[in-house]
Amino acid sequence: MKFGILLCAATAILTPTLSWSSEEYDPLLYPDMEQTQSLAETSGPTYNSSQTLALPKVMSDEDLNFENMDFDSLEDGATEVNPQSANQTPSQNIKTDTSAGTADAASAPQPKVDKNKTLTDNLEAKQDTPQNSSSSAKDETWISKIKEPLLGTKDDSKAQGEAKVNLTSLVENSKRTVKRSNASVFDISGAMLRMSFAQIEDVLTKRGFRRTMQKMDIPNFIRWRNEDKCRASGVVGYERLENCVIQMAKKDGYQFVERVTYSKFKTREEIEVRFTSTFTNNKAYRISYKSEAATNISGNSQKQIYLRNIKVYDFWKKINQKYGTPDNKDDVIWGLGGNKPYLQAGTGRLVLEDPMLRELDYTRMSREDQKFMNTDLYSF
Repeated sequence: MKFGILLCAATAILTPTLSWSSEEYDPLLYPDMEQTQSLAETSGPTYNSSQTLALPKVMSDEDLNFENMDFDSLEDGATEVNPQSANQTPSQNIKTDTSAGTADAASAPQPKVDKNKTLTDNLEAKQDTPQNSSSSAKDETWISKIKEPLLGTKDDSKAQGEAKVNLTSLVENSKRTVKRSNASVFDISGAMLRMSFAQIEDVLTKRGFRRTMQKMDIPNFIRWRNEDKCRASGVVGYERLENCVIQMAKKDGYQFVERVTYSKFKTREEIEVRFTSTFTNNKAYRISYKSEAATNISGNSQKQIYLRNIKVYDFWKKINQKYGTPDNKDDVIWGLGGNKPYLQAGTGRLVLEDPMLRELDYTRMSREDQKFMNTDLYSF
């Protein structure tokens, strides 16, 4: 009886051990395990009986001698050829080929970057390196394309030097150049030089000005000539003589508008225009502008000073906007200089004048006077 109990106990102990050590599985409990084992058996690696594995190489004393090894060639990317490479496996041969391709890429000429140089110089050095035959013009950098129109090709050093000199001279000449304004195209409230009386009247009337004064005149030598003619015809008295002179001048076409004044009462502005004689078609040669807005505020209180400063600042601001910076900042004059038209400004006043037109008028009147004086005055 005791023997039977011991036998049962031993059987109970050994039974789970044997079940776990078995490699077979019950298909009823593990239905998928059979398919997994069959796939592992069919897809496993197959070996050819004729294929042999390479034996490991035993290191000799020559392999451990590093004195004769060329380290420079190894740094440049060169690889040593092992005579026993034939004994290597295909996987080892593939690795050797990959390292050889890497060595070829490393052995290609690479541009050297100098840290002391700029980015442009390093890029130019890169362009100087030899290129393959497949390289074309599209490999040029944007820096070379920018520099070509200014400095030409890199090989032509003389052209580069001449271009740099020309650019430098252009910059220096532009700094030395003195700007000159053509005052003949300037206007004051629309009134310009060489305008006729009718044109001046039309322009200023549209701007809100009203004519307050007009003076007619006759050249002096014409006046004196007419006085002699009137006296010779029996005219007596100052008023009758003056009337006779004017009538003769109008008949001959020598009377002209010498000066006209226009005013704008709301803004306290006044414009005076002077004209030449009929020998130069009675054209405007001087236009004067005057404003009392900046000068009519009297007093020394803070309010009067503030308002006066605002008027003065606004006047010069508009002058700068319309005519720009004056050519002569000391005298505040715009013009080409010499006897040519000019514009001069002051606080609350402007003068636009053409001296050349006035000189031309004097010259023509002088020639006409000489013709009269050269007539035969003597009868002996």
